[in-house]
Amino acid sequence: MSEEKKEKNLDIAASKESNETEQKIDAVATNESSTINEQNNDMKKENNSIEKNDNVVTKENNSLEKKQEKKFNFKNVFDTIKRSFTNKQFRSGAYSSVLTVLVIAIVVVVNLVFGKLDLSTDLSSGSYFTLSKTTKKILKQVDSDITIYYMVQDGSEQDYISNALKQYNKVSKHVKVKRIDPVVNPGFAKKQGIDDEISSNDVIVVNNKTKSAKYISNEDMYIESNSMYSSGSSSTSLDVEGQVTAAIQNVISDSSTKMYVLTKHSETELGDTLKSALEKMNYEISDLELATKDSVPSDCDVLYINGLTTDITTEEKDKILDYLKNGGSAIINVGYTTEKMTNFKEILAYYGVNVTSGIICEGTGNYATYPNYIVPSVGSDSSLLSDLSGYIIFPDAAGLSKASSDSVRSTVKITDLLDTSDSSFIKVDPSSGSASKEDGDVDGPFSVGYSITETVDKKETNLLVFASSGAFSESFTQTTQLANATVFKKAASSLSKSDVKEASIDKKNLSYSYVSLTSGTQLLWAAIIIVIIPGGLLICGFLIWFFRRRK
Repeated sequence: MSEEKKEKNLDIAASKESNETEQKIDAVATNESSTINEQNNDMKKENNSIEKNDNVVTKENNSLEKKQEKKFNFKNVFDTIKRSFTNKQFRSGAYSSVLTVLVIAIVVVVNLVFGKLDLSTDLSSGSYFTLSKTTKKILKQVDSDITIYYMVQDGSEQDYISNALKQYNKVSKHVKVKRIDPVVNPGFAKKQGIDDEISSNDVIVVNNKTKSAKYISNEDMYIESNSMYSSGSSSTSLDVEGQVTAAIQNVISDSSTKMYVLTKHSETELGDTLKSALEKMNYEISDLELATKDSVPSDCDVLYINGLTTDITTEEKDKILDYLKNGGSAIINVGYTTEKMTNFKEILAYYGVNVTSGIICEGTGNYATYPNYIVPSVGSDSSLLSDLSGYIIFPDAAGLSKASSDSVRSTVKITDLLDTSDSSFIKVDPSSGSASKEDGDVDGPFSVGYSITETVDKKETNLLVFASSGAFSESFTQTTQLANATVFKKAASSLSKSDVKEASIDKKNLSYSYVSLTSGTQLLWAAIIIVIIPGGLLICGFLIWFFRRRK
């Protein structure tokens, strides 16, 4: 029993050991299997990582290939373009294109420069669109803003007026030009204090600071006058600059100059030309019948006595002397007369001037047309007329001379303005009918213009004396061929009481010169313009094309 139990126990122990062994084997196998699985998983992960890396590498390779392709393509294109530049056809076309672009660019730049700088040139024969030096000097005095209103409808502009007005704001930054349509703005002139009826091409000049305004009619900018040399003929003159400059002087000045013209002694009339000139210089002109007045008016700045042919009264003489002694100014023009003129001559004698009766005649080369139409020269000490240009004609001039020094006050200063030549003489009896020198005639030279000043008790007297009343008549002042009007304007300007240095601008002649051609000359110029010049251009063009084609 015991042995059977032992065998059973051994079998049981062997079975247990066998089971334990199997369990250990299974456990080992399971562990190994797990390890293998883990290793497999790790390998799978490594493989996945390798695949990812391969994909990245593949993408990078693809990107590099694309870049290389792009780089390669750009290079090919560049090489292609480069080769095209060496093509003869391209060089010819490129040259033409570059030249065309360059010419267009130059034209555009030149137009822009000329447009900004306004480098226009006045090619008109009368310098209609160029401001004179006198106007430019006046504009330099302007320190207030001035507006020139050009009253005109669109399409109705007058070229002479519009082009002349454009020059003003080029000279002074204070002057502006504006266009106003009088039809669209019918009440504009009234707002500026102008009551005149406005029409197209009129001008209004306004001082923006003081609101002072001056109206200029377009009719005042054109002057039609009869010629003194050819009966019945007339000429039209442009007076835009003269009128506009005068208006500017008027609106910037705080005061005007009052001139009284002595009347009722058969005087030579003050002509329209000189009246217009004085108005341009901001003069106010009134007639003076001195016999009906107690004295020369207190507001008289300048007294004008022009060519008396009948003497003044003693009372008138005293009134004039009282005016002059108290610092008065006067322009006195001596006219030829057979009257003694005692009272009148006493006024001149008081200031050291003597008048010789008769008419001055000149020798050859010193007169115009007639010996009594003398052409005086400017005195060497005359600063008033030193820059005078042009001829002066003094018809029927009287002889002036200075009184002896012991018969005139030392405070009186006399300056020669105009003198005759040594060959001049005074025809004492003009009615003799002979222009030659006769017995009793007085030898020259003579003065025909004096400037006289005297200062007493801080009162300065200014006197300008001329020896020909006809010199300032309308027939001698209306023409720009003579400087007579200029002499008078300079005299008036020197006596002006205005706070602005004023001047009068001469009008400009609008007469045209025509070129007459014979029939043969007309045919010649027609052949040159119609046949020769176009034919020459065609031949040059053909030759250029032919030689380029051969290249």
